[in-house]
Amino acid sequence: MNAQQLLDDMRPDIARSIESVEMVSRMRDGKAVPEQLQRLVTAEFCCQEAELATYPLLVAQHRHAVPAGYFGLVVHTVAKARALLGSVAQSVGLEPDSLSIPADARTTSAMRSMTLAGVLTEPGEAALYLYSDLCVWCAVFSELAEAGRRQEQVPNPLIEYMEWWGSEPSQEIVEGTLDVIAYGLQRGESSDRMLSFARQLPTAVAGYWEYVLDGE
Repeated sequence: MNAQQLLDDMRPDIARSIESVEMVSRMRDGKAVPEQLQRLVTAEFCCQEAELATYPLLVAQHRHAVPAGYFGLVVHTVAKARALLGSVAQSVGLEPDSLSIPADARTTSAMRSMTLAGVLTEPGEAALYLYSDLCVWCAVFSELAEAGRRQEQVPNPLIEYMEWWGSEPSQEIVEGTLDVIAYGLQRGESSDRMLSFARQLPTAVAGYWEYVLDGE
């Protein structure tokens, strides 16, 4: 199995994860409440805390130009998103400097999955997981932003933040993912193991969005 086949094999899993996000239908129906928008920003903060703490370790562990360049790009992308989050937090009534990780098992589960990707994976394994994660997040945020533009209660900074991600990963991310997976396969990584780890993503996705919908 080659790198492109691995991406193709993940498509059904990615599609199911996207379809499972009930928040999209809530937004389309005009039923998203301010507390849910606040929890969305809080959940983003939590994930970024985990990503910015652990993804740089992938650069340190896999210093060959191919994986290091790719994981560096992912870290840079998350850091740019983090810089936007302050104004988004203010727009939903939160103080940026007061954002904190809630004592909630669902957000903890999502953060744990991202931490594992940063510290316990081989390069191809991590790349397939991160790519799949981005595919889900970009698609869901795109749908939420489109629906949110028709809802007065959704502040513009939040909509713009979700649109900033785009509807799918950038071409640079896609090409980098393929390169890192191919690099991993050439070094003897198991395609089955790559798929097995990436297919844990729905659990993290479910926990994130259950928290956003229902709170603590």
